[in-house]
Amino acid sequence: MSSSKKWHNTLSVASGRFGMYLSLIIPFFNSVHKCKRILKRISEITSSDLEVVLIDDGSTDDTYRLLTDFRDNLPQANITVIKQENKGPGGARNTGLKRANGEYVWFIDSDDDITLEALACIKSNCANQYDFIDFNVVSSDGIPINRMGVLAGSYRDRQEISSLLFSKFLSQTCKAFRRVFLIENQVRYPENCYYEDIPLAFTLPLLVTSFLKTDIVGYLYHQEFASITRGEITLKSLDRLYTSTHGLKEGLALAKTDIEIDIIKQRFIQLYLIDSAEMFFSVMPNKGWVSIWRIMSEYRRLAKQFNISLTPFPLINEKDYQYKIYFQAQWLMSFMITGNQAAYFAEIRKKAWGL
Repeated sequence: MSSSKKWHNTLSVASGRFGMYLSLIIPFFNSVHKCKRILKRISEITSSDLEVVLIDDGSTDDTYRLLTDFRDNLPQANITVIKQENKGPGGARNTGLKRANGEYVWFIDSDDDITLEALACIKSNCANQYDFIDFNVVSSDGIPINRMGVLAGSYRDRQEISSLLFSKFLSQTCKAFRRVFLIENQVRYPENCYYEDIPLAFTLPLLVTSFLKTDIVGYLYHQEFASITRGEITLKSLDRLYTSTHGLKEGLALAKTDIEIDIIKQRFIQLYLIDSAEMFFSVMPNKGWVSIWRIMSEYRRLAKQFNISLTPFPLINEKDYQYKIYFQAQWLMSFMITGNQAAYFAEIRKKAWGL
């Protein structure tokens, strides 16, 4: 039996066990100084039909003690605290999903916040069995954003949903997922990496059969703390290569039509190649250029492996002129790189995560 099937079989697919409408799953990593908002929110929403699963993902500070003290000071709340070795956000989310009992699960980042209105919406829509419920978000500038870019309403047309999600899916933290939907479809995040939500951008458009888009502000981003996506480039910044490839494989395994296959391949080009090139963008030559050359060289190998004949250049048409010139120049110079770049990037990830 495969490891994914073993993992799937350890999870109950019973719907809403113990009458809980929602499980909040929140990973923490060295979060002592950035989790006050979400803990305050949790202290305001304790109820018998909502549970909170807090996962300390191998912190080296006092995060675990903070979480256990918080739990002990709220004995009336359904709070579970789990400590595990560092597996990254995906590993923590997988652990939380295994322990969750709610009809819906909502994966929250420890430095962000949610709203009471969103919780009430989830509770009132449990009977409708949407695969996910999406909320608007507010960033630090206070402006509400509809990340999906579709009108509020109920969506149940399978063909329309697939088309919408491939073009509009985007952020997953502003979505509460039906727990049984994730379990039955064996949705699992990759572990020991960042950018863990990228694979779901490939697979969920092919799995979702219904969703509710609300006009409710439900998720509050706070960006005063550095993160892997907002801070300086590190070895872990290259995890997007691993998770994009992971998503490509899973997406192609689910795709049933040539159109779906082409969309998945385009998404891979965007996430693996174009977004990586933008991450290292620099007008002046620097060592980041060599990283781009390596990425482009490895992309060409993967393109052959997965029969990707699409050229990346049409996908940068919406970029500004300077970036287009930069990308085309890097593409040409990347042919200087030879050798097995897969082994090089695997070693980078091994070093970054201590594997």
